[in-house]
Amino acid sequence: MKRYLQFMGAFVAVGVVLSVFLIVSGNSGGWALLVMIASMCAVAYFFVQRGKTGQP
Repeated sequence: MKRYLQFMGAFVAVGVVLSVFLIVSGNSGGWALLVMIASMCAVAYFFVQRGKTGQP
């Protein structure tokens, strides 16, 4: 599980950098990318929290 989180973290970091670059350059797609990354992180967070509460 830890390896998956590291893999996801690397892609999130690259995605945030790309999103900031797009926003700074004036492309509105940067905001859409940032919203998608944030929503995926929120879903992953709630999934991990639900998995932790289900385990003894």
